[in-house]
Amino acid sequence: MLRGASSGSREALEELCGRNWRPVYRRFARLGFSPAEAEDLTQEVFLRAIRSFPRFKDRGVPFSAYLLQIARNLARDRWRAGSRSPLPAADIPDQALAEPGPEGLAIDAARRERLLAALDLLSADHRLVLRLRILEGRPTSEVAELTHRSPDAVRQLQVRALGALRSALADEGAGPEGEWR
Repeated sequence: MLRGASSGSREALEELCGRNWRPVYRRFARLGFSPAEAEDLTQEVFLRAIRSFPRFKDRGVPFSAYLLQIARNLARDRWRAGSRSPLPAADIPDQALAEPGPEGLAIDAARRERLLAALDLLSADHRLVLRLRILEGRPTSEVAELTHRSPDAVRQLQVRALGALRSALADEGAGPEGEWR
């Protein structure tokens, strides 16, 4: 199917997109993007994947994982573009951090999947406030303006969202001290 899609077969391309559309869309939806944004971003993922067919090398990893990596990069780019506050120079380390080894990467991937599963259990409002406040680092006043809430309501929603996330992580297998297994 992948070979057919990369060689221009319309049927193979439609089947490839049909099989993988929903997981990519769900990834954007659970990150707090609106349905319209999630659809646009999902479409962009497939456009980027199709453009990269000539450079794509099959390494035994499912094509869906490749698409989800494009989705993660696209979401990260979107969040970075929306962030208006530069990183203070004091927060930039003097030396590059050492790359994690294979074991560290596997543990990080498992933690990330556990976190994403826990985020799926949260309400859309909770996911949105966590994305805006924590992932994007936007100030409370800006989030209040974007969500049409008062700053106090945003702070309260954030507290509740973090509590719900903590509970969801505990249900997903957190250790006794809140440390992930």
